Amino acid sequence: KRPRMETHPLMMRSADCWFCLSSPKVEKHLVVSIGEEVYLALAKGPLVPEHVLILPVTHYPAGAHLPDTVWNEVEKYRKSLAKCFKEKLGKGIVLYERATNVRSIQTHCHVQAVPVALESEETLQEHVQQCGARLNMEFEPKPNWREDDDLQKEQYVFFESGIDRSTLLHVVPQGHRHPLNFAREVVARLLDMPERADWKTCSLTMQEEEQQALAFKEMFKPYDWSLLEDDDE
Repeated sequence: KRPRMETHPLMMRSADCWFCLSSPKVEKHLVVSIGEEVYLALAKGPLVPEHVLILPVTHYPAGAHLPDTVWNEVEKYRKSLAKCFKEKLGKGIVLYERATNVRSIQTHCHVQAVPVALESEETLQEHVQQCGARLNMEFEPKPNWREDDDLQKEQYVFFESGIDRSTLLHVVPQGHRHPLNFAREVVARLLDMPERADWKTCSLTMQEEEQQALAFKEMFKPYDWSLLEDDDE
């Protein structure tokens, strides 16, 4: 079990962080669900309208750093989203995290979740490995990646689909710089939308973001484990 280290500076809530719920900078109109340890928010400049971020409420730099109690809630959201996307949209799910700036106190962990065609979900591993090979990046199957404590000292990128044990991990070699937009480009190409690889070209007005947030909440409500658990109490 991973102990919770509230005194670690990287785990303090930051007033300057865009993703800490206690920060005045967080864009609360994008928040669509809040659990005990983790919350869900629509992505800025989304690939598709249902593109969401899974984020810890507390300030952690990467998924590898999350205590098991927090990661368990990430998994709850993953399962809820996968079921929602399949039943409401007829689609699969792809998740990814780019943890390549973990030493910065401003970096806040966020795992991105995107609905994709079911056939694209099935071909994710081959697609990621082909994209990585073009840039001499090796992605290895690593379903139990969080059990590797050494990963807390590394920079990495991971992809995962809704298919069991589908996780692929690339550890960035020491001294190497990972392409800033690589992970999003991979998913944009999987969606056959390479023109949406840059989030800034996909930015919306606040009114459009608010409308998408309301629509997502309505779609996700029957699957939102945080609401369902509240009803049980």
